[in-house]
Amino acid sequence: MKKSLPVLSILITFFFFTTTYSQSKFSHELGLSFGVASFQTDFGQSGDFPSANASTFSFGVSHYLKFFGSQYSWRSGSSYFSQHFKLKTEFNYMFNTKIEHEGEYAKGNGAIAVALRRMTGEIKMYNIGTNLEYYFLELEDYSSYYKSNGTFNPFVSVGLHYSFYDPDIFVDGNSLEGPDEPYTDLIPKWQEDSIYLEKGSTFGASIGAGLRYSIESFDLVLDGRWQHFFSDQVDGLDDDGPDPTSGVKTGSDYNDTMVYINFGVIYVFGKN
Repeated sequence: MKKSLPVLSILITFFFFTTTYSQSKFSHELGLSFGVASFQTDFGQSGDFPSANASTFSFGVSHYLKFFGSQYSWRSGSSYFSQHFKLKTEFNYMFNTKIEHEGEYAKGNGAIAVALRRMTGEIKMYNIGTNLEYYFLELEDYSSYYKSNGTFNPFVSVGLHYSFYDPDIFVDGNSLEGPDEPYTDLIPKWQEDSIYLEKGSTFGASIGAGLRYSIESFDLVLDGRWQHFFSDQVDGLDDDGPDPTSGVKTGSDYNDTMVYINFGVIYVFGKN
């Protein structure tokens, strides 16, 4: 946690700086959101996206910074950047209490399939990030200044995130946190030097797209993103290759990733 304090300090300082700096140059929005995510981890079978079935609920709050003031004036001028870009800062809590093995190797009554089905996982995550969003319609026209209610505005985004994760692995519902290796109830691939149940943190990068809809003082937003973690231990598993005995190959050759679909309600400060 001590290693995470400098990152948190930078994010908090940035947030307060942007929310208190000259109101004539910036304006703000505040949102609440919920959504579902799918983690692609070592529980999934390599090359088989449907087997990465870790559907995860998420709740979050977000702040949007617009690069023009809430009191519009034609004399204030604008730039292409201020007319099309917003900076979003967000905090999300995500959790999944039952991640399971799926795919062809987990089917049937063989010893490997039975062992995989007995093995489940859990992920709890706090995700802090910032996204730069590009909007296709000019933001001052889309915002309240011309009372453009009922208007859609699509956007794309890129982002940088910092995630705190807390994984756990279970066999028949019993946590492996505490017992010593080797974990003989697991397939050989996971029995030793491959399970990491400590809390951790990692950076990540994302790309996404979404759609805004303007109504009175609020906007509705639907967006999705793909996020790549700079770690392969988000799910508590990390190994470099297939099990030499069974030949079972999961997604362990790659870092963990996530696909996130999110719905939000955004309050627009200063909207007329």
